[in-house]
Amino acid sequence: MQLTHCFKVSYFWLILGGVWYPRSLDNTRMIYAVNIYRVFATIFINVGMLAIQFIYFFTVVGKDLDKTVDATALFTFVGYLYKALTVIKNRQRINKLLDIVDNETDKDDLLRNMAANINFISYFYNGWACLTAIMWNLIPFTKATLTLPFYYPDLPPSSPWFVRWYIYQATILIINGVAQTSADHLFGGLMAFAATQLKLLQHKLEAIGTKTDSTVENDAQREQEDYEETVSCVEYHLKIIWFVNELTDIFGGAAFGQFLLAAPLICLSMFIIMTSSDATEIVTRILYFGCLSGQLFIYCFCGNLIKTQSDLVATAAYNSHWTSTSVRTQKALHLLVVRGQKTISVVAGNLFELSLVTFGALLKSSYSFFAVLSKQRDE
Repeated sequence: MQLTHCFKVSYFWLILGGVWYPRSLDNTRMIYAVNIYRVFATIFINVGMLAIQFIYFFTVVGKDLDKTVDATALFTFVGYLYKALTVIKNRQRINKLLDIVDNETDKDDLLRNMAANINFISYFYNGWACLTAIMWNLIPFTKATLTLPFYYPDLPPSSPWFVRWYIYQATILIINGVAQTSADHLFGGLMAFAATQLKLLQHKLEAIGTKTDSTVENDAQREQEDYEETVSCVEYHLKIIWFVNELTDIFGGAAFGQFLLAAPLICLSMFIIMTSSDATEIVTRILYFGCLSGQLFIYCFCGNLIKTQSDLVATAAYNSHWTSTSVRTQKALHLLVVRGQKTISVVAGNLFELSLVTFGALLKSSYSFFAVLSKQRDE
């Protein structure tokens, strides 16, 4: 089974959202139908949702604080639209990264275990997002007057268009919500694979110079094999560096947009949880808060894995049995040690690294916004 099979659930939701399609459809007649559906999905699912959000926001902004907070909380899908366009634009480059993972010649247990973990997270995270969207669609039923999930247009429940609008909004909310977490899962999963490749590289480096005369015919053969293995590790390290740089180039802008929106959105979720008296809305906002935090945590945790593992590469090279190797092998290891001292990291918008330190700083900023908003409401 291919390692990237762990993304199958995310593929499904991205395809449903019109963002992705299988490579098997390339250069076939079905590609025309696929492109028609993608245009349809972009207009009626993505653009339609944003149009409703913006109209409602500018209708209530400055007039009702609670409704403004409700409207602003839906702006999370602005970030999704950017991510969707990123995936659509860079589909071929993303497929190339997926091929690199699948074509890994040394499918170590580390990679298989990571694929299993990514697969589990896919079910859990996307399931959480789906539950959040379903709960959001149930909030109108807890109100004194039945409303639409997006509160706009302001139709009475008796209107013949009310049911049609409700079904439309409920459907696109679920598709958009889970497709957004699927895009996050794809990005985070590729980062996790990069970190695992760095771990695998460390194991290969530590094995250099450990061969004995019982496994090779003579010293010359042993030295040649050590040198070839060292050169292979250097090339593997360069491939991982390229892989991470490609991830940064593709997803860095989308990650920056997500972080830009995340602090106020987390703050608004906390505000509604603390001020709402509706149990259904509170549960929904807690789930929504979990989705927002999960998005950022996946980015930062996987980015932190890459940083941590890259810092250990130079140490692994030094911890190899380099004293028993030839001079040319030692020189190759020295080059790897020098390059390994430069940390590999994923950078969002060329401004900040994805790490747990960044995640903590973002939560701190969100709490500051929450304190200001709470004070304004009390006044």
